[in-house]
Amino acid sequence: MDRFLRRAYLALAAIASLAVVAMLAVGGRPDPVGTARTLYGEWRFHPGDDPAWASPQADDADWERVTLLSTPATRDNDVGLPGLLDGWRARGHPDLEGYGWYRRQIRLPWNGELALLGPTMVDDGYQMFWNGRLVGGVGDFNQRPRVTIARPLLVRLPEDGGQTGILAIRAYLQPGFERDNHSGGLRSAPTLASLAFGERLHAAQWNRTIAGYIVEVALAGMMMLLAVIALVGSLRKDRPSFAHWLAIALITTAFLRLGNAVAAWTGLLDVAPLVWLNALLLAPLTMLGWTIAWNVWVPGRNRTFVFICAIAAWAMRVAGVVLHVQALGSAGRYVSLALFVNAAVHIWRGGERRSLALAAMGLMAVGLFITEVKLLGAPDIWFPFGIGVTLTQYVYAAALPLLCVLVTARNTRTS
Repeated sequence: MDRFLRRAYLALAAIASLAVVAMLAVGGRPDPVGTARTLYGEWRFHPGDDPAWASPQADDADWERVTLLSTPATRDNDVGLPGLLDGWRARGHPDLEGYGWYRRQIRLPWNGELALLGPTMVDDGYQMFWNGRLVGGVGDFNQRPRVTIARPLLVRLPEDGGQTGILAIRAYLQPGFERDNHSGGLRSAPTLASLAFGERLHAAQWNRTIAGYIVEVALAGMMMLLAVIALVGSLRKDRPSFAHWLAIALITTAFLRLGNAVAAWTGLLDVAPLVWLNALLLAPLTMLGWTIAWNVWVPGRNRTFVFICAIAAWAMRVAGVVLHVQALGSAGRYVSLALFVNAAVHIWRGGERRSLALAAMGLMAVGLFITEVKLLGAPDIWFPFGIGVTLTQYVYAAALPLLCVLVTARNTRTS
């Protein structure tokens, strides 16, 4: 049974890897060329919020003039989306949170049905108004704004017979989160296109967005499958505790990786709850699961002290988030790191399947402690086919087959 599960899992992992590479290749293709114009150039900008600013009659003569200009080669350092712009924090508003408005007169260069493609990068949500009419956006801007990760949007322009129109964009930066000096508002420009070509360009944007998160989804799926294999196998093992903690660690890690993809693809998860869910629940619980799992891999030791330290590290991370004390969270991470080192030392001295366990543990540790790894100057992202794949994703993908072999290996020692 174990051999069958191992072979089936490794075969599925190989198939998933090929599918991911294929999707990266599709998503990384250049945008099609046709009847479209990215709306670069001079815009008017005003911080704050007034619904009247959507009207084409609004007086924007005294608004700031901002030049939005980028190139397809200027990409964000995450997914790899092209056309990255500096936000309003780099344009004279370093402390601005909440709303800011952009306006511009647009000359329609083509006849026939036209479409607007919304900006693919925004901090954090937006609404687009054409001649005062709301035509689309990303986020919910009722009494309490709700924003999600920006995703491709295509809207059909109303046919009013005019040769020009006023495009107004109401952008919203979610308050209360740490930001860099380039954030705020539009991070890419919208695009005007013929409707037929706009649909092609919209499809290409979606391919890139799907490719940008496909690794996360594949990893999450393989982690959940391995958790099931570990739990099924634990029923026949003499030392099930490692399998149980491994399953907990895999499931929490899977949900931690899956959140961004769900938010980016569907808009079902808001940015603020997602950040809090990850920081307050999933990230600390993930570290707790992996820390205890590796410390119970070595049999025959009193693990009470290790368990207490792991719980203390978890509590410090949770308290750091709740109390907004970064030092507490950092201290919790370093306690977990010390427990990883402790487990590695004991595995090296007398652990079962030493080389395999240390290899799997080391790979997982790189992903879990990626913040500390980056402090050493190690690169943490690459762009195969122009789509971002992080070091964490690479090491997790390498670790999962090793963990499968480890958890399905016959084990006769007692915990």
